[in-house]
Amino acid sequence: MTKFDPFVTEDGSSTLFSKQYNQYYHNPNGALSESQTVFIERLNIQEHLKVHNGQLKIFEMGFGTGLNFLLAAQAFLTAYPNLLVKDAAELHFYSVEAYPISAEVAATFQYPIVWQKNTLTDWISTSLNGIKKGWNHHQPEEDIPIFLHLYWGNIQEITELSPRNQGIDFYFHDPFSIQQNPECWEPSIFERYKKWGHTQAKVSTYAAATQIRAAMVIAGWQVYKATGALGKREMTIASLEKLPYEVLQDQQLKACDNQRLTERWNAGEWL
Repeated sequence: MTKFDPFVTEDGSSTLFSKQYNQYYHNPNGALSESQTVFIERLNIQEHLKVHNGQLKIFEMGFGTGLNFLLAAQAFLTAYPNLLVKDAAELHFYSVEAYPISAEVAATFQYPIVWQKNTLTDWISTSLNGIKKGWNHHQPEEDIPIFLHLYWGNIQEITELSPRNQGIDFYFHDPFSIQQNPECWEPSIFERYKKWGHTQAKVSTYAAATQIRAAMVIAGWQVYKATGALGKREMTIASLEKLPYEVLQDQQLKACDNQRLTERWNAGEWL
């Protein structure tokens, strides 16, 4: 377990400061606000749920405080408030975490994420209670079709998803920065994403470094710029398919020069 300090961000939501990596888990100006923008809104999760009848598969790099899982669950429950396990709609949320926090720490978090007047924050502490190395499978509520598949370890250890599922819709790429976690931003990571993803899969990340975008292109992704959260100038969206002009306009995305990124990578600019 890594060492960290609790911190309340400007929007009132909780995060942690990692002493090991000397970084906050979220933007100190607003943990919830940042995650909502970068992952839920920028990937149009609500629209996907409508089009695909509630079938949603997400893979996350960096479970951290569990905030992204809670926001995905909230989006799912908002779109389908009367679901039961017997219904077709399901949320499968895969996540990998090298240094999971304790259930006791998770129980202190403040996230105003509710469903039918009940807070969902307790789902994090119960999911982390008794966590073991490798895959951990948890269904927070027995009668709700939301499933958390949490891997304690490194993504390089994962040969296939468990339960096996080669159809991830969205990737929440949320590790520490490339300066602190360079191994999480290599082309090999995005190659795994491509292997596990649906043909229309997308990646979203808070990061905007040219080196990161080049790594995505080398791995076979189409890369786009988007406005970042909380005043950050840019963030990055990647898609396995080339997005049409209408989608770029609607989602306010700008295509990167994938050819130039490839040339710079192959020239060894970031060796």
